[in-house]
Amino acid sequence: MKKLHFLFILLAGFIIVGCADKGPKVIEHPVYGLQNFKTVEVGKVVLTDTATILHIDAYFHPGNWIRIDSATYIQADGKKYIIEGSEGIELNTEHWMPESGEDHFTLVFPPIPKGTKKIDFIESDCDDCFKIWDIDLTGKADEYKPDLPEEVLNFKIDKDYKLPAPEFKIAKTKVTLYLTGLKEGYALNNMRLAVSNLFTQERDEATGKKESEGKYVFEVDMYSTSQAYLLFGNTRISMYLNPGEDAEVYYDLTAHSKFNSRYNPEPEFIYGGFKGDFAQLNTQFLRYPDVQQQYYINLYEDSSILDMTSQQYVEYVFKLYNEKIADIEGKDYPEALKEVAKAELKSSLVQNILSMERNYMVNYREKNNIDWDKPVEKDFPKATNNELLALKKIDFKDPLWIYSEEFGYVISYLTHIISSDQLLNEIAGTDSGIIQDIKKALPIMQKAVTLIELTPEEEKILSSTSTPYYKEVFDYIFEKSKREQEEALAKGGFVIVPTPKSTNDKLLETIIAQYKGKAVFVDFWATWCGPCLNAMKTIKPIKPEMKDKGVVSLYISNTSSPKPKWVNMLPDIGGLHYYLMEDQWKALSDKYGIRGIPTYMIFDKNGKKVFEATGYPGNNKIKEELAKVW
Repeated sequence: MKKLHFLFILLAGFIIVGCADKGPKVIEHPVYGLQNFKTVEVGKVVLTDTATILHIDAYFHPGNWIRIDSATYIQADGKKYIIEGSEGIELNTEHWMPESGEDHFTLVFPPIPKGTKKIDFIESDCDDCFKIWDIDLTGKADEYKPDLPEEVLNFKIDKDYKLPAPEFKIAKTKVTLYLTGLKEGYALNNMRLAVSNLFTQERDEATGKKESEGKYVFEVDMYSTSQAYLLFGNTRISMYLNPGEDAEVYYDLTAHSKFNSRYNPEPEFIYGGFKGDFAQLNTQFLRYPDVQQQYYINLYEDSSILDMTSQQYVEYVFKLYNEKIADIEGKDYPEALKEVAKAELKSSLVQNILSMERNYMVNYREKNNIDWDKPVEKDFPKATNNELLALKKIDFKDPLWIYSEEFGYVISYLTHIISSDQLLNEIAGTDSGIIQDIKKALPIMQKAVTLIELTPEEEKILSSTSTPYYKEVFDYIFEKSKREQEEALAKGGFVIVPTPKSTNDKLLETIIAQYKGKAVFVDFWATWCGPCLNAMKTIKPIKPEMKDKGVVSLYISNTSSPKPKWVNMLPDIGGLHYYLMEDQWKALSDKYGIRGIPTYMIFDKNGKKVFEATGYPGNNKIKEELAKVW
């Protein structure tokens, strides 16, 4: 590092000498095209006869780290120029972000030919490395024209459009994504469509099938009007879908990067659009991207509640709710967006009433700097029947509430907290409907996913709902889950290992002891964990070498992953798999301090843990640690 620092100073001296002659060329806040992460921005480019210098501005969560690889390069006219030095950050090393969440450093590359009009910044060729394409060096960047159909570019917002009544039926929905503005090296990763399932409280997912360049097709079973998400790379496209719908999504990634640029935003850019039942609503969300997120009540960071009684707390929540309702009404938003914003706000209000005790505790810990692993010897106000009855003020029979992203979770939470049918009926203003149906059906619907047959009593409960639809959905999901599990087991290529008999606190040691004499790599993961799945894709290239060296690969998940879905993923993962019960997972997590997934551990041939990391540290780091023990 000292040598590198000296070289940088020497280089800077050459630049200063050069300045006396004609000076370097400086491009402040250059315009660029596609960008895969907003974490790093090019604040300035300095071009001299001896170097190309990029001044990087980094924006990331305080206390977290970023890393710049020594294989980083810039690319100009097809030629690569490998990084030669850095100032303010050490290459290949975790760089911790300050409390401000903002930092600045400089990267030095060889000089590029005079007259070069644009360069690409490529922080190594890995999928998750920082990449920025078409950085303009002329100050006169060509106007970018989004590669979208004319009907998408010219789509008209109908501000009087109203939300349609939600649909409830079992049908397969097909979504076709047309993706443009891509660049070679932009990783789409684990491309999938995730649809909220009101009946199982899961997100049903479908993997995109590539039909042609830039065209991907997703098919998923749906049971009601639901919010869905197209997920790929660092992109999430939110939308609404109806069961049985054929929807089309058009999205230009470069146009979106330009629209969302930190230094050179293009707020008028049209970067995407839709066709299908909800084309109007979904396009409105693209044009007004912050509406759905901004209307919620956040009491996690409001210490003023600590001086309130439970009744004052409820009054305060309703005061904030009414203020935000008035704010929504005063905005020049389309009517449909206002309706969705009100639905989100309703969910937020209910959640804050139900979470009263937790909100007090969170603020008390923050105010008194009490770590989460330490107990709090204090009782906090909680919502009693009197406070819960205040919820009568809102309309529980409103069918449009289903358009809230949090609707399923909030109703599930509500029906879990309120055990009394009489109290629930009084709050809802009716003794039948979707609220009561979910209270009856939800605990039973989970059995469709875990392939547990219904008892006669459960059959009777499902038949007592206001509509027979719940039983129809149960039967459909049960048969689908059974079929998928059978297909996965037939593929093979993996082993499901029975959990050994052991006390919970010694479970991991007991598992590892079965492989004494071999190095063991352990991956703690879940089916719903995006970073877990992305890491599994990243590690694939080094798996053959791990196997050749005799490394045992163990994968540990738990009941938060629906078992049929878990089994269905195993053929693509391979290795040895353990499925823990909730109490086993909790005991293991508490003993080893596992606070998030994915978490990785490496054990030597004697069963001693020699490495642990939360978040995938990269193939090079895993190989480095394994090489010490294999």
